[in-house]
Amino acid sequence: MNLSVYLGSSIHCDDKFNKLAYEVGERFARQGHTIVYGGANVGTMKYLADGAMSAGGRIIGIFPKDFKGTRDIWHAGIEVQRKDLQEMIEVADFAERKKLMEEMGDCCVVLPGSFGTLDEMFTYACDRSIDKHEKNIYLLNYEGYYDPVIQLVENMNSTGFMKPHLKGMFVYCSTLDELMQNF
Repeated sequence: MNLSVYLGSSIHCDDKFNKLAYEVGERFARQGHTIVYGGANVGTMKYLADGAMSAGGRIIGIFPKDFKGTRDIWHAGIEVQRKDLQEMIEVADFAERKKLMEEMGDCCVVLPGSFGTLDEMFTYACDRSIDKHEKNIYLLNYEGYYDPVIQLVENMNSTGFMKPHLKGMFVYCSTLDELMQNF
């Protein structure tokens, strides 16, 4: 199965999120899944790839051509694009990256992240709501990280803004073990 994994690129997050991403990559790889992700060598994205590669997994990066990262990454002297993946697909921009990741994955797995992660997840959800696909979103709500997002989605559902049949597209998992039971 191809799993499109969305997660953070910040080099400032708590190390527990790096460890979580590493373990996710490692465990998905051991189960024989291919990971499709944003192709970065920073933040939890780096650790996801490290984990998958440590277990001999296949990982595909999709990276916007000529993107050099944010100021904090430049100042840290970090090369933002991962160079040692089995496959790296360069695309024109972030919109094309989102589109290709959605197309290539059999489902979407969301780990803790920031604006980009939420943008990717909600684009995925939007596309499902307009019948572009019928793929699920597995949201790892590690230590309650996504509680406010879950509440927002529940509010959209209870107030009638979300089509009732779409509620099932979100699969909320509180632990990594719970997430892994879905695969």
